[in-house]
Amino acid sequence: MKRFVQVIVMGTLLNCVVWAVPFKASSGTATFDYRVLIVGVQGKTPQVKADLSFNPDDLSAASGTVSVDMASLKTGNTLRDSHMRGALNTEQFKEAVFKLEKVQGLGQLPEGQQVSSTASGQFTLRGVTKPLSAPIKLTRRGNTVEVATQFKFDPRSFEVNYPGGSSSIAVGVQFVVTGE
Repeated sequence: MKRFVQVIVMGTLLNCVVWAVPFKASSGTATFDYRVLIVGVQGKTPQVKADLSFNPDDLSAASGTVSVDMASLKTGNTLRDSHMRGALNTEQFKEAVFKLEKVQGLGQLPEGQQVSSTASGQFTLRGVTKPLSAPIKLTRRGNTVEVATQFKFDPRSFEVNYPGGSSSIAVGVQFVVTGE
């Protein structure tokens, strides 16, 4: 009888545990807004990859990476695109990568509601890695989650030194991930 009770208790506990599920991006875009001298430069790419692991009912252990193919960024001007690829050294550093370490201030992701939080982790651009915390907006719809962020950083901190370039670049990234 004691063994039977142990089996029932263990089975009940295991049924209560919800495991982290891998999520992969099914679509996405990254945009940027940068100023060189007095000229505003905007660009974008659809080449966004996200490999995340999280439990929508408990985001405390969320982890994974979001990467953007830097050579695929387009500004609408091929000469400017070439200069940008040179400044970013995309021959050697093909991707910008954010490694998610923590989602702050949000325990669970409710169905059908947009919620705001902060994602913290390590951001690597041009071979330089620095801590980054960015505001995020998340919307869960079944086994898909829409993710959006906008943040600014100083490109010079990542050894991107373009003559006449601004000390601030605004970045927007949005994508949809689907649980596997």
